[in-house]
Amino acid sequence: TLQFLYLIVHRCAYTHYYTHSMTMLRSLHRLCTRAAGTRPAYTRPHTTMSKPPPVSAADLARIVATQACLAAPEVRPLPAEMRHVTYTPGCTPDEMGMGTAAVPAVGAGDVLIQVAYAGAGGTDFAQRRGNFNPKADSPPHHLIMGLEVSGVVAAVGEGVSDFAAGDRVCALLYGGGYAEYAVAPQEQVLEIPEGFSLAEGAAVPENFWTVWTNLFEPAFGNLLENPTEKTLLVHGGAGGIGSTALTLAKAFGIRTVTTVSSAEKADAAKRFGADVAIDYTEEDFVAATKAATGGRGADVILCILGGDYMARNVDALAMHGRLVQLGLRRGREVTFDFKTLMSKWAMVTGGHMRPRTLAQKGATRDALREHVLPLWRSKALAPPEVMGALPFGEAGKAHQMLENGQVVGKLVLQA
Repeated sequence: TLQFLYLIVHRCAYTHYYTHSMTMLRSLHRLCTRAAGTRPAYTRPHTTMSKPPPVSAADLARIVATQACLAAPEVRPLPAEMRHVTYTPGCTPDEMGMGTAAVPAVGAGDVLIQVAYAGAGGTDFAQRRGNFNPKADSPPHHLIMGLEVSGVVAAVGEGVSDFAAGDRVCALLYGGGYAEYAVAPQEQVLEIPEGFSLAEGAAVPENFWTVWTNLFEPAFGNLLENPTEKTLLVHGGAGGIGSTALTLAKAFGIRTVTTVSSAEKADAAKRFGADVAIDYTEEDFVAATKAATGGRGADVILCILGGDYMARNVDALAMHGRLVQLGLRRGREVTFDFKTLMSKWAMVTGGHMRPRTLAQKGATRDALREHVLPLWRSKALAPPEVMGALPFGEAGKAHQMLENGQVVGKLVLQA
């Protein structure tokens, strides 16, 4: 009976009752041990999930053929309901589907966006796996997946002065991006510059807010201080975060080194701005980074991996270096020699955008307006590279590509 209950609760851990289910699992785990002297293997559900199969070459070719939309689409009359992508925490990409929900209400200071594209990223598949869920008391539209969109303003709330219906914008969201309409506070909305497609606009919010905050703000990466004297090491330079970091760093004169897994991705990383691309499948990135910097190491390291990379990143840091941790794909439990970090007077920092306050996210939006929009408008900074677009109904295929490392640049979903 206890084994049966264990299996039921283990399945519930894949649903919205995740927290309560995990507590019950631990209790049942102890009961099984006492009752039978043995126990079922207990693991957090998301750690046992295997990667989905890679997307076929034929599908990749179809996805890459993106139709760029430069003009602003017409604002449609607001419907009562909208279509959106559905999922259950812990589900596979194939189990994602489509559903309907009420169009989000527009409150004071809010901007309602008629979505053209939603960005797809690593946080999305982490959320699908059950690792990065919204708060339990979140409004219904925040339970829909998606942290970034582009489109046209459909309506604005009281007190909004920067935007009007019909404006082409992109926005950073707490959730709700994989839907036909999304609402965001005006502080998290950014105008899309002329010459950008809406697909390129959808590649801006999550990557550029995250990279600017973590790499350029003084409290974290501090790359704006004496940028031409610094070297940045970026892990995964061909992906969305990595390509954004390389592109921005190059624009400010920072020397860049990156790690990749193939010659093809090395070429892409150099296109994004990498001075040195290290194939980590063939050489040790610590030794290669030190060789590229005359033995100094990197002043700033941007890592989305964690796990066993932690100790090696500390070894690769220069004196007074900063390790900026954005993800933990190789594990959240790390072991490293703290004395090595102390001897270098180095620091570990970094974090996600979702927990930041509205004021903090607004300050980052304003910094992008000040430092990055002028570079886009003058063509000194290239738009984000969009690999391709998929319709909302194929969001699962986008997640397959992300999990299998098949994305170069950014992948977007078309509403």
